[in-house]
Amino acid sequence: MPLRALLLLTVFYGPLFAETSVQGDRWLADAKYLSSDRLKGRGNTTPELDEAASYIAGQFRKAGLEVLPEGAFQPFEANVGAELGTDNSLALLAPSARSYQIRQHFIPLSMSGSGEHSGELAFVGYGITAPEYDYDDYDGIDVAGKLVVVLRHEPQETDESSVFRGRRFTRHAGLVNKAINARNHGAVAMLLVNDPLYHKGEEDKLVRFGRGGGPSDLGVLAVHLKRAVVEQWMSQAGKSLLELQEAIDRDLTPRSSHLPSTIQVKLQADVRHRKRTLKNVAAFLPGNDPDLRDEIIIIGAHYDHLGLGEQNSLVPQRMGQIHNGADDNASGTAGLLELARTFGAERGQLRRSVLFLAFAGEEIGLLGSAHYVEEPLVPLDRTIAMLNLDMIGRVAQNKLYIGGVGTSPGFRQMLEQENKEPAFQIEFSDGGYDASDHVSFTRKQVPVLFFFSGLHSDYHKPSDTWEKLEPENTARLLELVSRVVRKIDAEDERPQFTQVRRRRRAGGRGGGGGGYGPYFGSIPDFGESENGVKFADISEGSPAAQAGLQAGDILIEFDGNQMRNLYDFTYALRGKSPGDEVPVVVLRGEQEVRAVVKLGIRE
Repeated sequence: MPLRALLLLTVFYGPLFAETSVQGDRWLADAKYLSSDRLKGRGNTTPELDEAASYIAGQFRKAGLEVLPEGAFQPFEANVGAELGTDNSLALLAPSARSYQIRQHFIPLSMSGSGEHSGELAFVGYGITAPEYDYDDYDGIDVAGKLVVVLRHEPQETDESSVFRGRRFTRHAGLVNKAINARNHGAVAMLLVNDPLYHKGEEDKLVRFGRGGGPSDLGVLAVHLKRAVVEQWMSQAGKSLLELQEAIDRDLTPRSSHLPSTIQVKLQADVRHRKRTLKNVAAFLPGNDPDLRDEIIIIGAHYDHLGLGEQNSLVPQRMGQIHNGADDNASGTAGLLELARTFGAERGQLRRSVLFLAFAGEEIGLLGSAHYVEEPLVPLDRTIAMLNLDMIGRVAQNKLYIGGVGTSPGFRQMLEQENKEPAFQIEFSDGGYDASDHVSFTRKQVPVLFFFSGLHSDYHKPSDTWEKLEPENTARLLELVSRVVRKIDAEDERPQFTQVRRRRRAGGRGGGGGGYGPYFGSIPDFGESENGVKFADISEGSPAAQAGLQAGDILIEFDGNQMRNLYDFTYALRGKSPGDEVPVVVLRGEQEVRAVVKLGIRE
């Protein structure tokens, strides 16, 4: 679309002072730079993210903001991805020796553990345990200590009348879930293979390392093998991969079995999970009222994106191309900078102080904001509100989404009043648990507002470029944000936090696994933990609350299964039904606490 210059508007608010207006052309210049090819998508693994951080810090200084004694940057360590080590190997030991080549015959999955295992094989069909469909590939077979061969996807893939929904995969098709299920049944390795029936006529491609998602180190070796390798092993056992798959799909009866003990395989996986120091960028505008300047309003936005699309791209076939992230979230970061200039030019006119925060690590788990609330630069009990800007650059049909309005009693009325002049059609949401950085503050009982212009077809794709941004509408949006900041500042009393009772509904997020299945009632903490699932909060009246679980507990065991991460918890929870009574073990400080949770119904 052609660029349109934004006329400078001057809006007066009462007799105190004339405000400096937001300028859409300056906002667009920042967004254009942050989403330029030069910064290569601002990936959390790339040096260009540091270049973006330096740019943000420089613009804060030019706006006349101050840095805190800790400096402009708040560093933190994060897992940012995985890389293949040098010790990856696969070999057939018996009945005849043969070695296979990495990337040609096999590839570890990025979620794989590292280590070496050799031994016997077992074929376990699709590797699925689905009690809701009365189907279990592991029924009647003991795979403890075995390397299991697993087909991709799930049975009756193209049959729309299938209990597996046909054409639309269920959760059981996910590679993470297959690996967790293999580990839970005692397997030491999952050997994934493209199924011959539904990939007939297609090139037998290995997944790209780094694709497929999942956590760091699932605690089981997980590799993808070429079908020709597996078919050779199966033929030595007198079996056909295609015939086994056809038989399973014909009547949904598992055909799992051990391969003869004469077939021995040795697998070594070396997946190195990368850690990197990321950094939030902070700057401070002090207030002028001696009695109120210690109270802080935070305006935040994340500045990281997907880099070259190695993780979370919605077009994996374009991995390696720059995912510029103009709307997500160069737009919000540029908005943060423009508000810094606006308020910086009015220095000394706000009673309270404003902390401007640009977060890293949002795209890989809200890591920057999660770190900030655990180690805040200003005590959280002095933080009276957090306003988050994420994807604000493409307002369509004058519609604006604002979340978190239920986290303080006066927020909705205030927004309706301040929106009279820009007159957006606002869709309000009470909860503060939408998937962006304000979530970290909600969990710490800080009132939040989340400004968002909506999803679009370019989300998490290389096509999210600066030419599609809307400077005029975004300037109007930022004017609204600035009005809200001034309104909060003008009130003598700070906003009071209200706990929003989260609706439990199919398709929702959170609640201990989210999506669908039974209701547990925990709110996970997305900050990294070494082992287990930390609860940021427990929903009032939920099954978890009734069982005595508390915010800060770390779930380490669920129904007898070890919980290493949120993926384990999600998988385990969705395998249960409402009304099930599940024994759990949590760490509360140094103490193990046991409880029984009676799962509820999602509403």
